[in-house]
Amino acid sequence: MSSNLTASTKHMIKTIISFLLFLPLVASACNGYVIAFRGLNDVFDQSALNVYASRLAYCSKTFSWHKEKDAIEFISTINVPYQLYGFSRGAGSVATVLKQVKTKPEYVITIGAYKTTNVDFGKYNVRYDNFFDNSGIGQRSPGMYLNVPHNKIQSEVNKILPR
Repeated sequence: MSSNLTASTKHMIKTIISFLLFLPLVASACNGYVIAFRGLNDVFDQSALNVYASRLAYCSKTFSWHKEKDAIEFISTINVPYQLYGFSRGAGSVATVLKQVKTKPEYVITIGAYKTTNVDFGKYNVRYDNFFDNSGIGQRSPGMYLNVPHNKIQSEVNKILPR
């Protein structure tokens, strides 16, 4: 019986060691994050975000537009580069987060921001691009107008970015 206990103990120790060695690999699996915000009613093209993030070899983390505090908390826990990505109403969330984070993102992208949403991020000293559809006509912030429907603009931007 004591030899069974020894074998069992050895197995348990091997399992614990394997887990501890594997844990850093899991923790560092993301080279960076694209932290995204959905639009009103959680409208969002998740597959377009996944394509964008995978081209960067980054992981993605998506929040509802009104969950800025959750995103800020998440950002404070990561030790890799990150980008902010806001769709429609989520573009305003990006602006809110930028005002509050200690570590600035390496890049910011907004897609389909409404014409009255301020997405001029020049004062934050970050690289950024804005892409507007018809809902953004009259927008005063810098950016590019794309003549596509609101629900297609995220995938259309994937044809342009990342550069």
